[in-house]
Amino acid sequence: MLQQIRDRAQGIVIWIIVGLIIVTFALFGLSSYLTDTTVVNVATVNGADVTPNDFQRAYQNYQQRLQQALGDKYRPELFQEEKVKIEVLNSLINQELLNQELDRSGYRAAPEQIVNRISRMEVFQEDGKFSAERYKQILNSQRINSLAFEQQIARDLAEQQLTSGMLLSGFITNDELDRFSRLQSQKRELEYILLPRSHYLDSIELTQDEVEAYYDKHKTRFTTPEKVSVEYIEINLDDMSREIEISDEVVAEYYEQQRDTFTRQPEQRKARHILINVENTEAEPAALAKLKTIQEKLAAGDDFSQLAKEYSDDIGSARQGGDLGFFGHDVMDKAFEEAAFKLKKGEVSEPVRSRFGYHLIKLDDIKEAQVAKLEELKDGIRHDLQIQQAEQAFYETVDKLNNLSYEMPDSLAPVAESLGLELKTSVMMTRDGGAGLFSSAKLVAVAFSEEVLAEGRNSQLIELSDTHVVVLRMAEHIPAKQQPLNDVVEQLKNQLRDEKVATKIMADSVATLEQLRAGGNAEKLAQRLNLEWKSVGSVARVAGEADTLNPQIRFELFRMPRVANGQKGYHNVLLANGDGVVLILSSVIDGNTFTKENKLNGQRQLISIYGKAVQSAWMVELREHADVTINKPAADE
Repeated sequence: MLQQIRDRAQGIVIWIIVGLIIVTFALFGLSSYLTDTTVVNVATVNGADVTPNDFQRAYQNYQQRLQQALGDKYRPELFQEEKVKIEVLNSLINQELLNQELDRSGYRAAPEQIVNRISRMEVFQEDGKFSAERYKQILNSQRINSLAFEQQIARDLAEQQLTSGMLLSGFITNDELDRFSRLQSQKRELEYILLPRSHYLDSIELTQDEVEAYYDKHKTRFTTPEKVSVEYIEINLDDMSREIEISDEVVAEYYEQQRDTFTRQPEQRKARHILINVENTEAEPAALAKLKTIQEKLAAGDDFSQLAKEYSDDIGSARQGGDLGFFGHDVMDKAFEEAAFKLKKGEVSEPVRSRFGYHLIKLDDIKEAQVAKLEELKDGIRHDLQIQQAEQAFYETVDKLNNLSYEMPDSLAPVAESLGLELKTSVMMTRDGGAGLFSSAKLVAVAFSEEVLAEGRNSQLIELSDTHVVVLRMAEHIPAKQQPLNDVVEQLKNQLRDEKVATKIMADSVATLEQLRAGGNAEKLAQRLNLEWKSVGSVARVAGEADTLNPQIRFELFRMPRVANGQKGYHNVLLANGDGVVLILSSVIDGNTFTKENKLNGQRQLISIYGKAVQSAWMVELREHADVTINKPAADE
């Protein structure tokens, strides 16, 4: 099967090499490590559900990442919502397929790998070192359960185990490497004619009939979104815990009791040893006699290191004078360890029997255990103690809230009064969510559910995490409403004008192409049409720091077919900013092969590209053999 996947990947490899554009969207931020459950499914993958909450969270994270990346240049209208939703949904389906394959194949991450990964995440570090307190604070601020977070880290590590084999499975010939180098450093001669959007705007006239017809055809674009405001009761273990007072004395007492758990670096010992092997019990007297001789030499002032080189049967350490370096607990043989940890610096032990034979151990050095100071930990300890004391009350209150909100389904006011809790009211929000608490896709989905909107009942208990729950009901509902033409006429005219401009630009660019292909001179043609002509010259595949060429023009230029010597290629495209451009490719200049210094790095790049292509083809194979059902209307809600 792997060979079939590799064969299929060849086309992908070629496309990647030619395009040399690899775009990775990180759809999921830290909050993606939460898990949800809900009834309505956006998709089903081999019986596993992709829920609307999964989809909405992924979609919102995608938009947020896009905004962060583009900053002030972010314009949602530039991105086709339908296309983005399809991409997000496909990524969720692929992720579920990957998770199922990990489970089927038995990939697992070791606990120490999980700890190592988390401790190396910069977001959890202070002064370059992992901070347990910061770890807790960040997870709490993101309303993320630590167990769920660590489980997702374990899943990510398992995924890397699976995919790393694919990334390293590529075999690259010298010929392939040379072609890759020439393509990567290839340059293309470019000139282009620009059809600026601004030149067309003033010439576009809109009649009332056109405006009305556009409005009738695209009415769904011009509606006010459905909105809802809810009443809700919220119980958060963290909030409850803050009301509990924990004295400094109690914190200090807990610190002393749990001192071992606050050890950053356990005690380590550096020792040398002389080993006399013992094959059986009959050999013990001879071994002990040999050690006695060595002890007498030590007493006479002989050097331990030299005696280890001469007498020790541990070939590995004997050459270093018996040096074993630093070690901690649970590393050495139990008897050896106990003896080593009883010695003082510079002392030599009596003969110690291990499963290997008899040892003389000399302790060279001690690294004391590094224990975090109380001052560093007291806030975290106080918080943990507050949580411990608040837990019982939290679960009891949650149980009462669950029962009362079910028994009195038509109002939350008596429930709040009975429990002594505040009944809060949210601001109006759309199905895209609101601010603060209602940025949660899970809460928004419940707020717009049939149970709450249509039936007017209290919601079921909503578990945002193991320690944070909410019950809500509708306070006010404003249905989606068609906006009158007069209210949206300017917005409508702008959209219609943009579409007509784009149509006109593309028509003119096609006409320009035809004249160029008929032998027209690009510069003279641009002058006659009052357009901008520019001879760019040689363009590299990868932009340099001072390169100002529009990235979309560069991308389209290197998508064009190769031209023969003396020939020209033409291509028209509508840019993201609304301008049109006609590209003229006059020659292709292949680059050089890798130098000896760069060859290894180039080989790694190409193997990585090949591995990713294999991975992509493998995912296609998984998808083709999977039972996937998509409920598109659920994703559109």
